Amino acid sequence: MEKLMSETESWTNRWFPQRRFDVHFPLVLWLAGLWFYLKTFLYICYVYMFGLEPQPLPVDSMIEVVYFALMIIPSLLLGMAMWNDRRRYIVPAIGFLALDTPVLIFHILRLSEAGYLDAGLTSVLELGSLTLNVISFAWLMGSYVKLREDSGRKNFS
Repeated sequence: MEKLMSETESWTNRWFPQRRFDVHFPLVLWLAGLWFYLKTFLYICYVYMFGLEPQPLPVDSMIEVVYFALMIIPSLLLGMAMWNDRRRYIVPAIGFLALDTPVLIFHILRLSEAGYLDAGLTSVLELGSLTLNVISFAWLMGSYVKLREDSGRKNFS
């Protein structure tokens, strides 16, 4: 029974480490980790909602469904990496957001053309998602540049 409990604790600590609540935990990694976990949930919701659409889906919708389904696992793993302070995964996270932001813009434009953004809540959620993508991307880029500068200073000292 103790072994099962320790395995459960390690699983919980791996996905939701207590260290992320430390005062000195990097806020950029905290926000990025939370955003990647939320993106995972959003991707699952998008795939589910596309399943409710009348068939056959247009080609652009099918591309979105495939993209969202493929990005569930990387988003989940990047969220775990950020919350576990794995700074070497900042570059893949930046690449992920660099790919995801144009797809999200395409998604929002497609919803806008179909008239789905007329509802205030949908508009706020979709545009808020895009805003968080851009903020996370920019903040991770700034953090990466600062890490590179700090490591460069250490090498010359």
